[in-house]
Amino acid sequence: MDYKKHERLPRSHYTLLEASHEIKTTSTKILAQYLNRSPATIRTQFQRIMALLGVHSRYEALRKAEEAGLIRQNIRSAPAWEERRKKFTTSLAVNSRP
Repeated sequence: MDYKKHERLPRSHYTLLEASHEIKTTSTKILAQYLNRSPATIRTQFQRIMALLGVHSRYEALRKAEEAGLIRQNIRSAPAWEERRKKFTTSLAVNSRP
């Protein structure tokens, strides 16, 4: 994989990939809430990521990014991020109940 091709990804795109990997979803709505961005921004960023990686789906983009080492593991292990993730996933569970 050509590293030069991937260095064109802005920091916000790496953040999106890492967040998607961390909370194990590619849902536009969920990621928009989690990252405090608009759903349109999430869609656009995923489209750009997929184009740069030469893939056709978000899951394929995540897999390829992970294989290429573009997704850092345990980057948000600090207590504040861990607390935010727990709070967010708990609120998702509560809101998804019938």
